[in-house]
Amino acid sequence: MNPIKITFQTLVISLSTLSMHAYAESWSCSHGNDVREVHIERPTASPVPCSVVYRKLTEGVEDQTLWSAQNDDSYCDEKASAFIAKLESWGWVCAETIRDPATMGDS
Repeated sequence: MNPIKITFQTLVISLSTLSMHAYAESWSCSHGNDVREVHIERPTASPVPCSVVYRKLTEGVEDQTLWSAQNDDSYCDEKASAFIAKLESWGWVCAETIRDPATMGDS
């Protein structure tokens, strides 16, 4: 096989994998006129380190980091999922969203 073709295919696969990790896991929740967001933020494509950030967009409250992990690959995912379930049990309607981490501070 042509070395240029192999290099191009490797580049395409690498870029597509990178773009899958370029987004943080996020949820937007609403209850009446209030909107809150839960985000799993990761500074790299690795599962850790990570943090679960809670934003009360319509209530004028500062963002809160609820949990963070340095070593446990599933910790933030489990904590965020459990918190979303708790919000929903309180009557919040939550939907998963995709958000570019480059805009995570732009709320």
